[in-house]
Amino acid sequence: MMLARLAWGIWAIVPVVAVTYHFGPGQAAYAIDRAARLQNQASASQVVAQQAQEIAYSAHLVAIDARRLAFLEPSVEHQAQALDATTSEERLYAHAADLWKESADRLQDVLTTLGDASPKTARDIRWARARANVRAGEIWTGIEDLEALVNELEGLDGTDGEHKSPSASDAAFARSVREELATAYYYGARLLRLSGMPAQEWRVESGKARQHFRYLAESVDDEPAKNYQRNLELVLNLEQSNLMDLQGKPLPKESPRVGKNGDRPGNRPGKSKRPPQQDGRGAGGAEQIRDGW
Repeated sequence: MMLARLAWGIWAIVPVVAVTYHFGPGQAAYAIDRAARLQNQASASQVVAQQAQEIAYSAHLVAIDARRLAFLEPSVEHQAQALDATTSEERLYAHAADLWKESADRLQDVLTTLGDASPKTARDIRWARARANVRAGEIWTGIEDLEALVNELEGLDGTDGEHKSPSASDAAFARSVREELATAYYYGARLLRLSGMPAQEWRVESGKARQHFRYLAESVDDEPAKNYQRNLELVLNLEQSNLMDLQGKPLPKESPRVGKNGDRPGNRPGKSKRPPQQDGRGAGGAEQIRDGW
């Protein structure tokens, strides 16, 4: 009799346990599983966008050569070739930008599905989404997201400005995010200058790229520091080159051809224009800026 009552008691608890799991850990597990499937789709879309970016960049190099030839050896034929090459370049860059935007939207779907189930995974997805937005020409949207990530990873308290010491892995990731942020600022500054914006506009953005790369160069030793120093020198070159020389140089490989101006985050009230003064030593690996800078 006692065993029967025990069995019935256990049986009665099963629905309660099932409901508790469904609305607790079960929901988190479902969200993570669905987010993982969406992330696979987003990753595939990034591969396609990257391939389109490389094709557009190749067309960009051809167009630069065609425009240079038309300038040095003016003729109807050369002018027509330059026009055709420029039209192809614009079309291919627009296609790549659309694919990057699609990738950013897919990554947003991952974040929406994931919710609060895995903050660390969400952090990585936010970085990838910001990067995709920058390459889609949504440079200032990407910069705003990257700035928020840097602040969070470096323990910046938005209420009183108090800094907390990050873990080694967070410090390494924060440095990667800051490198992407500095690069995005460079893209923005260069595109603003090429579009004819006055120096007081584009120099704000190049100045922030310069400050972030200098901060990175001073935060590490040996080869990573050399790479960041080289990046810093390239930003200085942007500021010191005349416009005609700049127009004859290729864009960075990962840069969009055009950017949407919008309301630039760094020009909004309350936004810092320089990296925080704190020691970033101990963060891990740097990458040299690719050819095309």
